[in-house]
Amino acid sequence: MELSDRIKAARKHAGLTQSQLADHVGIAQTAISQLESGKTLRSSYLLQIAEACGVSVMWLASGIGGMVMPPEQAAFDLEGREQWKAFEEGMELAHRDIDENMASTVGAAPISAWGDESLLDDEVGIPFLREIQLPGGAGHTLIEQSHTAKLRFDKHSLRARGVPFDKAFCVIISGNSMEPVLHDGSTVAINTGQKSVVDGKMYALKHSGQLRVKVLYRLPGGGIRLKSHNNAEHPDESYTPEQLNENEIEVIGRVFWGASFF
Repeated sequence: MELSDRIKAARKHAGLTQSQLADHVGIAQTAISQLESGKTLRSSYLLQIAEACGVSVMWLASGIGGMVMPPEQAAFDLEGREQWKAFEEGMELAHRDIDENMASTVGAAPISAWGDESLLDDEVGIPFLREIQLPGGAGHTLIEQSHTAKLRFDKHSLRARGVPFDKAFCVIISGNSMEPVLHDGSTVAINTGQKSVVDGKMYALKHSGQLRVKVLYRLPGGGIRLKSHNNAEHPDESYTPEQLNENEIEVIGRVFWGASFF
């Protein structure tokens, strides 16, 4: 279940309209609408939304646990709310640190990170997707879009490859599983409008809040096989449809570009 689905479910649980929820939180109704439609991928008002709807903030933010906690777990959620407040207060600083790290990492590749103000008329800035550590120290992460670090791409090149500008995102490779094709720190660009698996093509995946890049193959019955180029250290992984759901594995988009120094 995506953040947009959880916010909608929380609002309906509370019996509120979008306008009523927005009034409780102190934001515009359009902000709630954009969250529920998935047009907005993050919000600094998740704690307020959770409180207004009477749901767990950890569930709302990450899908961890149940939507409504039983009384014996209320203290845990209260602790989670306090952690989330501290998390939100440090979020902007964390974002800045991560974006600066992205810029330095991508700077070693053939294309560098730029702001929108430097783009030419025939260029578009493609934002990054990144992992954000959730509070609590349990290693839980969620994936969200960076609103600062971007790579510049030629619009004609994207059109020639059938990539809609608003469906393109960049992902940084972590680890050696895709060597020797893509090294640790390499950057790939994905088309989130292409999620249907074509055997032998490379895709970005969301796996329990973790970003992964793998070569995919379809399996009978709707499952998929994940293949790493460094197969000696990272053996193939096969999942049935049920296991994909249990492990929260979702295809985000197909890789159409990559860059790396060797």
